[in-house]
Amino acid sequence: QHRRYHSVCGEAVSDRMLRLAGIGTEHSVRAVDRISISVNGSSSTEIGVKGQVVDRNALIEDLLSSSSARRIRGRASSVSVLEDGFLVETTAGAFKCECLIGADGAHSVVRRDVFGTRPEVMVKAVNTLVQGESDDVLRFYIGGAGPGAYSWRFPSSGGLNSVGFVKGQGTVPEGVPHGGRCIPVGRVPEVRRGRCILTWDAACLPNPLSCGGIGAALVSGRKAAEAAVSGDFRGYERWIDRSVMFDRRFMDAHRAVSGWTDAEADDAMRPLAGKAGIPRGVVAMIRRPRYARVYMACWMGFRYGWRRDEQRHLDYDIKWIRYCIGC
Repeated sequence: QHRRYHSVCGEAVSDRMLRLAGIGTEHSVRAVDRISISVNGSSSTEIGVKGQVVDRNALIEDLLSSSSARRIRGRASSVSVLEDGFLVETTAGAFKCECLIGADGAHSVVRRDVFGTRPEVMVKAVNTLVQGESDDVLRFYIGGAGPGAYSWRFPSSGGLNSVGFVKGQGTVPEGVPHGGRCIPVGRVPEVRRGRCILTWDAACLPNPLSCGGIGAALVSGRKAAEAAVSGDFRGYERWIDRSVMFDRRFMDAHRAVSGWTDAEADDAMRPLAGKAGIPRGVVAMIRRPRYARVYMACWMGFRYGWRRDEQRHLDYDIKWIRYCIGC
């Protein structure tokens, strides 16, 4: 069941996120060098990227086996806040701890019992593995199945492609292995309360535009572990608040795109058809100011998440674009 859950995933992550998490590419099954975004099956935009499709199960197993952590198989049922720590009730028994990292997924018990919060939006996704030829491109599709329609097709291993879509916006061919999962998006008000912090899906960190979460999970998990070792839980909270990766403009863009009709999606993407870049993006913002915030969020996601450029270059580019368009 554990392996099946982690297989219901596109398994794509950028080289930059792997590097920030201190993880190599030994579990890569395929390198990818482009992202393609198609609207209504016609016009498409391509962006050069550097990333990998990984064997998620093998990667997780390797990280677990290389650590000194004690593994306990069980499911958390409740968390109580004590004067000197926390009490976690699980199907494998009760455990008391001085600090607690909630990395227990979209339906986090830690988030529910300690923070009392819920994801702003829970995206229900379906993912399948289908036979077929593939290339080194991560393909996204917008439109064609109602407002906010969104699907993807990623290369996988063994002659397979990972094909997914938002629940209700596609069908699974008979006999094709598939599974569903919930993707929480929209930052929760708090990721720290005392010596308890949230990370990964429990903190609702997947990108609201792409629903991608592996990179955010790996990097935030490392930061959370460092906070637990150093005791600097406020530092983890500050990092979440300041990171471009979790900028709230992504959620603003998600709300806008979710309501797009096919005609609006086509209108927004038309200026970016072909190979996208900063000059073309600036022109698009000037010609289509109503979509400027969506363009900015998309660019931030590609620039920060999928390129090797350092943060100072990103900050410079954002200031330059804002100066040009007054966004």
